[in-house]
Amino acid sequence: MKREMLEGGLRKGNLVPLLSLILVFSLLIIPVFAQDGENGDEDIGKGVSEDEIDKAYSCLKSQLSENCGDTKSTEQTALSLLAIAYDSGKQSDCKTSLNSKKSGSCWGTTSSANCDLKSTSLAVLALDNINSAPNDAIEWILSKEKLSPDLDWFLEIDADEATSCDIQVNEGSAKTFQMNEDKKMSGSTTCLSPAESNYYLKISDSCLDDEFKISCDKDFKTTLIYKKSGSSVYYISSQTHSSSSGGTTNEQVNAYCFAKSSSCDYEGSLWASLALARTGEEISPYIPYLTSMSDENKEYLPSAFLYMLTNEDDYYSDLTNQQKQGKYWEETGKKFYDTSIALLALQNVNIEEVTNTKDYLLEIQDNSGCWNSNNIRDTAFVLYSAWPKSPVISGDGRSDCESFNHYCVSSGECLTEDTLDDFYCLHLSDVCCKTRPAEQTCAEKQGIICSSTQECSGADSIASDTNYCCLASCIEIKKNECENQGYSCKTSCSSDEVEKTGYNCDYVGDVCCDKEEGGWGIIILLIILIILVILAIIFRNQLKIWWFRIKSKLRFGKGPSESLQPPMPPMGGVPQLQRPMPRHIIPRRPTHRPRRALSRRPLKTPKTPKAPDAFEDTMDKLRKMSK
Repeated sequence: MKREMLEGGLRKGNLVPLLSLILVFSLLIIPVFAQDGENGDEDIGKGVSEDEIDKAYSCLKSQLSENCGDTKSTEQTALSLLAIAYDSGKQSDCKTSLNSKKSGSCWGTTSSANCDLKSTSLAVLALDNINSAPNDAIEWILSKEKLSPDLDWFLEIDADEATSCDIQVNEGSAKTFQMNEDKKMSGSTTCLSPAESNYYLKISDSCLDDEFKISCDKDFKTTLIYKKSGSSVYYISSQTHSSSSGGTTNEQVNAYCFAKSSSCDYEGSLWASLALARTGEEISPYIPYLTSMSDENKEYLPSAFLYMLTNEDDYYSDLTNQQKQGKYWEETGKKFYDTSIALLALQNVNIEEVTNTKDYLLEIQDNSGCWNSNNIRDTAFVLYSAWPKSPVISGDGRSDCESFNHYCVSSGECLTEDTLDDFYCLHLSDVCCKTRPAEQTCAEKQGIICSSTQECSGADSIASDTNYCCLASCIEIKKNECENQGYSCKTSCSSDEVEKTGYNCDYVGDVCCDKEEGGWGIIILLIILIILVILAIIFRNQLKIWWFRIKSKLRFGKGPSESLQPPMPPMGGVPQLQRPMPRHIIPRRPTHRPRRALSRRPLKTPKTPKAPDAFEDTMDKLRKMSK
């Protein structure tokens, strides 16, 4: 009877304790699965970039088809050739397409357009990358050289004490100038006159092509200083000359731009200087024009070009400060194009700005793998700037620079005589240099390294011992509301994150994201519970017997001896017999039959039913599955 009651109770709802046990078991093993899941996500995350990059290159190859995109644009064809040069077949297609657009010794925006500096320079860069740079195109670029207008030039003489100096213009007679103890100059000629509070000697426009020979009676130094007409910002020439008493130094203005018609073409001059630097030509004469006119031409991102050409800290700082929302660059309204130019300049730099930009580009990548709605030009430029591949060099070819213990450096770091033309570097902004450039530590640059909780109040620069050498002072980082809560600011939350409303981020358009609670743990828990419930349904008869066996043991104890023992009284108490409740007895007629004493029989403990062999088999299976 008791067994029937138990089985009935099990059917009516006592499976709840059993399911509770299943739930506890699941919660115990979930941390193990959750940890494995987290590790798995981390491993997948490390490989996502490679998969997405391969997908992007596949998309570009698909878009280029068999004719390099079948475009009339010289710019698109040149950028495609730069990106796809690792594939010999596609390289050949794009090279043929690019050469077909050439008109004489130069290129226009299309094959039917007039030649221009930017298109010709891009073509030279793309062809030089596969060791096919045309010499006639380089000569055409040099032919567009023009003396830079609108610049004021000054000669500076410096000495530790007052000195008398003789200055000779070309082969003419020397004229004497005096430098007083306060560094002010006196004296004047047709070509030179004191200027800027008499600290410098202004060179007249009619003498900009002349050579100046300086000799002083004390140890001295000379250099040239220039500024844009009407500006108060001065630029010092990268070359300074020194001599002992009685010695001679030579100074000559050497400042040119590249002209479009009769006027200087600033964007064309940027690309032309980069192309000439890449092919081993001297570019120092073009730096003054590019530098002094940079503020008026911000839309071309001149700091990126100037950093590639000079490797100077000021241009590096300007470039990183122009990054938008810590993710991209956009000066002309062409986000992918401008971002690619910036990454081109920072290809050799391992900094957070570059990492964040690459992550952002992968976040906004098209499903096809390309960018900007399968735009070939933007996709090719992004790939070559962010994830370039080594080109296939055909014919005699050139050797890899660093494989022969040479150095790939910015053209501004390598002297012209040390530049090696028979070797190539992967990055467009580099040249192969015979000697290692002198590198300074952060301390030698008079900078400091900020701690992880600090940031630089001014400009960061790259030193030999750190990529974050602060040339200003370190201040404590102020986190936004989102980061103060331990969350992250992103352009959009990923699939395994939830947006946290009410918390502000630094950049407009960013949202506050946090990892979704539960994540894989909830999914794994549900899967386990479903499996266990299915097993419980399949083996329900065996589970009923098992559950009945457990409840029987709990109710009747482990053996007959335990079931017969009365309950123990409280400590120190005396066991009291419980009297039955009094009953009202109806009197009867007395009889003479003696009353028989009632005897107490010990209660019999019901025997636990023996489980069938199938139950043990089932439990063995469950134990094996739980391992």
